[in-house]
Amino acid sequence: MQPSHFRPGMPLNSSVELPPVHSVTSGAFPPAPGTLLSAPPSRPASGMRMSQLLQPVPQGPHQMQPGPSTSPYGRFYDSASGSPAESGLPDAPMGSIPGPPLYQTSPVGHGQGPSSLQHPKRAYRQRRKDPSCDACRERKVKCDASDETSCTECSNRKVRCQFTKETNRRMSSIKQVQDLEKQLAHVKSQLHHARSGMMRPDHVMDLDDAAFQPGIKLPEIDYKPSRRSRAPVFQDLSEVRTNIRQHGRGILKVPTPYQQRGTRSIVTGDAPTLPPKDVADHLLSQYHNCIHSVLPVLHWPSFTAQYEEIYRSGSLLGVSSEWAAVLFGVFACGTAHTTEPDWEGKGKEFVRLSCGIIDVWQENFNLDRARAALLVSIFLYEVNSKSASWVWIGSAVRVAQEIALHIDLGGWPPVEGEMRKRVWWGLYTWDRLLALEMGKPVLINDQDCDIDLPCPVDDQYLTEEGKLPEVQNQQITPMLATIHVVRSLGQLTRTLRSTSISPATLETFERHFNTCLGIFPADLIPKTDQDLDPRSLAPIIYLQNARLLLHRHNITPYCSSADRSSARDICVLIAIDTANILSRCMRDRNSAGDWRPLLASCAGTLLCTHIWRCTLFLLYRQEFGAALTCVQASAAVGDIRPVNAACGRYLAFFLRILLARTPESDVMNMDHDEEMIAYISGDMQGTSEGSWVWQGSETGSELEASSMWTTPAEQEPETEWEGWEWIEKTIRYLLSEKQHRVYERRDVPVEPRHDPNMLNPDAGSNSTDRGSSSAHSRMTIASII
Repeated sequence: MQPSHFRPGMPLNSSVELPPVHSVTSGAFPPAPGTLLSAPPSRPASGMRMSQLLQPVPQGPHQMQPGPSTSPYGRFYDSASGSPAESGLPDAPMGSIPGPPLYQTSPVGHGQGPSSLQHPKRAYRQRRKDPSCDACRERKVKCDASDETSCTECSNRKVRCQFTKETNRRMSSIKQVQDLEKQLAHVKSQLHHARSGMMRPDHVMDLDDAAFQPGIKLPEIDYKPSRRSRAPVFQDLSEVRTNIRQHGRGILKVPTPYQQRGTRSIVTGDAPTLPPKDVADHLLSQYHNCIHSVLPVLHWPSFTAQYEEIYRSGSLLGVSSEWAAVLFGVFACGTAHTTEPDWEGKGKEFVRLSCGIIDVWQENFNLDRARAALLVSIFLYEVNSKSASWVWIGSAVRVAQEIALHIDLGGWPPVEGEMRKRVWWGLYTWDRLLALEMGKPVLINDQDCDIDLPCPVDDQYLTEEGKLPEVQNQQITPMLATIHVVRSLGQLTRTLRSTSISPATLETFERHFNTCLGIFPADLIPKTDQDLDPRSLAPIIYLQNARLLLHRHNITPYCSSADRSSARDICVLIAIDTANILSRCMRDRNSAGDWRPLLASCAGTLLCTHIWRCTLFLLYRQEFGAALTCVQASAAVGDIRPVNAACGRYLAFFLRILLARTPESDVMNMDHDEEMIAYISGDMQGTSEGSWVWQGSETGSELEASSMWTTPAEQEPETEWEGWEWIEKTIRYLLSEKQHRVYERRDVPVEPRHDPNMLNPDAGSNSTDRGSSSAHSRMTIASII
């Protein structure tokens, strides 16, 4: 109950000041002396209303003269407002007034003016405190909604409980204000998203989603992590630490790096057999040249020293089981970058040894445990077992987080501290690459990390005795160049979940990619013409692949025709840049000899897949010259990589479709051919967010009952297809036909040419009058097929 404003010791007939009531009811006038207010809000809700109170008959000459009504409730209510009792507003406090006590019989007051005497207002009916929501009013059911929670009916039906109908005259004023505030916050959020190019994919107004979501923000190149604050310690807690270690055993685990090193798990008994020394040296060399330069998760001098020691002893007995698992993982990844026909079987055997030698009951993890899981994930991805690779990188990330690789705790020796950074950023890079390729969410949250970037120094300068050398001019190593690219892939994977990407967002990503490209080594710039070692392709291929997947997203039917056409044009330009990069790797060098074996040995699954995506766009836009370069690079890899053989089968199928659509006119216009657009989308149709061709398809039991569903034996991928030679020959023919049409438009006589670098098409395509009729052109295409 609010306190009365009566002041002790003052005469009853003296004037007093009442508190203002405009804070209680908006729009009310301040009370004047001599006006009685309603009861305080603490009065129990006994069902009595103000209209039910009696007004005693004034007595004596002190009767108060009637005056204008200044009651806070003495105002009219429009149709959109409820009664004062329904609005939930508190009543004004009781005060003392001069003269005998008077009581007010209604909110307006009887006898306070001539108009009130002539037209007395009837008492308000007792109404419900809260009205019904829109859904309950339509269904004519009881609504139990409150100002904070939705009603049971809306909760069961999983619909939005709101009060927005104009016909709802009993709308709660508090609920109405809350809904308006939520709508205003949502409109502000949508406006910000429109400016930043990050509109919500569903475009549905959600009144319950009032949280402000900022636009995209890509990481800066000069990465400086924010350090976590540490609790201050004002006294010696060594005894406390000892007691916690002793008595907290089995309850808590001391965090890294304050853990005492437990017992190591070593190889005993029947140790795995090592491969011959010459084979092992070759596998280590391939691993170092193709993987270690980009993901240097091993301290190479220490690793090779222990490697030589175990080969001198001739056995793995007494070696840490985690280190032995890393060794076999290195052998497996080394076989993935050889050109031997049976490399896949040998690599799988090494992976089985790596997984089998690990003690699964070991509770104390270390760097080698995270390295071993990462190497298994890399090998599985190279043999096109992508789902298994995704699972293993998750295991590696969890091990790394268990030993706190993502946090800079300090206090490590120089080599171990630097290797913790390199292992963490190696896991971070592989996690981002797999998430982008497979359309999965990233496993590592940037907000959880405060670890510095690795130092751009060679392994030979990392020694236990000395400190790290001073870095001059911030050298860019392949790992640092890769990290700058992949740090934006987390935001890119989230952006690709939307139905379309706005031009502002595309420009934001392009600025970041151009910034990354500006710090790359000079030989990795796409526009240069320097010879390029294919073993150094990884950073620029990662960047080109991210750009292609970014712009390719807008070829979906969700986008407008103009946006889809612009996306295809940009994808073609990116593919041409990739073809230019590949052409610089496809040059014979005096020292290296033929470029084909070198490219085939260092080409991984991601490179093969990116070349395939570029080839599809180049063939679609009749850029046959650049497409021929990409096909020659893929043909050099051949069927050594499982994914490359699958890409070749797809390209052969696409060329057959393309040849069947060869028109009678000079230019093939397929901008509105939805079938061809779906074909060039490629592996977009393998993701949940990016695919669209599966809409309306059979699912589940319908597929099993369908006559088109094959048996498991028939689901094996086809092994017989035209081959890379046929693909290259067909593209050469299409290129010559396009050049022939260009010369015809210029009225230049065409002479038969014999290019030694070009495979000769069929005899029908070399005639001097070829292309003169569509029938002859179709005959030539048929002869190719």
